[in-house]
Amino acid sequence: MTYIIADKREKLQKQELKGLLNKLFGREISDSPDIHILDPEDKNSIGIEEIKELQQTMRFKPFQEGIQVGIILNAHKLTHQAQNSMLKTLEDSSETSIYILCVDNEKNLLPTIRSRGIILYPKREKGEEDEPPVDKSDIEKIMETFFDLSPIGQFNIIEEYSENKENSLTFINGVEETIREKLELDIKNGNIDSSQRDLEFLKVVEKSREKISSNCNRKLTLEAMIMQLKT
Repeated sequence: MTYIIADKREKLQKQELKGLLNKLFGREISDSPDIHILDPEDKNSIGIEEIKELQQTMRFKPFQEGIQVGIILNAHKLTHQAQNSMLKTLEDSSETSIYILCVDNEKNLLPTIRSRGIILYPKREKGEEDEPPVDKSDIEKIMETFFDLSPIGQFNIIEEYSENKENSLTFINGVEETIREKLELDIKNGNIDSSQRDLEFLKVVEKSREKISSNCNRKLTLEAMIMQLKT
């Protein structure tokens, strides 16, 4: 069994993770030799070797509980190759071996990973104060005019967002959302040719996301993506 906890707020991720662990083990639990955590901490990515170590650990039977749980924090840092190496493990995991992936946005995982898991979206506990209200995120504001900018203006924004992997994925998510909104409008208005082009653009975006996850050159990947979306 695989669970995917998706939320950009780590506080709510941890809250959902704690509740899920308590449910799986049938009691309140905070630590156990049968809970294995992969935390990249300050690393930019999680590679195949780290995944293999977790897989090796999970090969053994639970030490003292009825189940064992493998937790991957910041799962959006998994490289494309690392995610592919997990596919068979997630598909063939036994009833006693459970995986939990904590990610800022489920779209930052490959579709094949998402299809093998139950996606959970954390909710605030009753009485918990809301986070301070915010305006539209920077990327949403940028996407309102991005495609109207000159190539130089677009590449300046790309340079800013390509500084690290997380920001690059945020940019890609913003582009994808913009295209999806256009697709919905084109479908509503019966624009068949435009709808088909939108679908092809979404494939380009997904391919770019895979390249970023695989640690390809972020700036070149984002620039190439935008150029393809103009064709």
